[in-house]
Amino acid sequence: MKASILYLSLKNWRRDTEMKVITLGEILLRLSTADDVRLKSAKEFRVCYGGAEANVGISLAHFGHDVSVATVLPQDNPLNDAVSSRLRMNGINTNLVATEYGRLGTYFLEQGNAGRASRVTYDRLYSSISVLENLCWDLDEIFKGVDLLHISGILPALSKKWQSWTVEIVRKAKEYGCYVSFDMNYRSKLWSYEEAYPCFQQILPYVDILSAGRLDAIHFLQVATAEEDVSLEEIYRRVKEKYANIKVLYSTKRNVISTNHHELQGFYVGEDNNFVESKIYDIQPVIDRVGGGDAFAAGILNGVLKGWDSQQIVDFGTASSVLKHTVFGDWNPFDENEVFEFMNQKSGQIVR
Repeated sequence: MKASILYLSLKNWRRDTEMKVITLGEILLRLSTADDVRLKSAKEFRVCYGGAEANVGISLAHFGHDVSVATVLPQDNPLNDAVSSRLRMNGINTNLVATEYGRLGTYFLEQGNAGRASRVTYDRLYSSISVLENLCWDLDEIFKGVDLLHISGILPALSKKWQSWTVEIVRKAKEYGCYVSFDMNYRSKLWSYEEAYPCFQQILPYVDILSAGRLDAIHFLQVATAEEDVSLEEIYRRVKEKYANIKVLYSTKRNVISTNHHELQGFYVGEDNNFVESKIYDIQPVIDRVGGGDAFAAGILNGVLKGWDSQQIVDFGTASSVLKHTVFGDWNPFDENEVFEFMNQKSGQIVR
């Protein structure tokens, strides 16, 4: 199939059948302190697993989609079995989970409290996916019959090889008629702006659905300047004008009142170019904000896949993110009915 599929309308998706999704990225072991303990004083940790792309995939599986997570885990390592079993427990197909030498990347989360912010310390050097010598998947096979590929800007940041592989992957996905979802998700701890910018410029022409905020628009999309007083609606209009292939844009705005108290609002523009926003949610207490952006992305993608109108899409995505803030861990455990139930209930109401 020719790459011209890039410019087809998302309305051509077959919404009456099960949608097949691949998310591709690194999965990490997360070790978290209690909220009253500093990392340097910790004697025990709460354990979970996460990763931007897998977080999105798990939510989409809970929302009823056929999801495969593509990643690389360490061979001959019990953590491989632990991660794979957790993925399967959350409805994920693990047929694209590969194993190679190396280790499972880890990050430590020092949970904040009140006015003290949470802090993340990464220990991911020489992780199996980052030291990969050759791609583990046949790109002419894995995208057959797949409707959506979701990746983030973390993937090409893993290594020089992943910078070129990511471009090859999105290009191949387009050849097979697969739509590409890209969360820019720039992480300055992984690579510099000078490294990220040219790589993103190679990826963006293949993207249909883009998660990008104001800073992304300034630094990577270059449709606004830091000094310019311009609305997000106008920024998104400029992005669509510059990149004709991008059909959907979305982001959130977070107001951090304290570590335990946030306000959150979602924004979205689809193919109809109608810019919409959700209501502002007051989240207190925040149990765990990690994975909140991924839960929002999954909620947005779920609505796009199912052909909902723009307002319902942004409302669902934001509510999904808010719910994620109420539970521990990177992964959002709520299904579609539970998100709708939350959207319709009054705060504090007991669901019977």
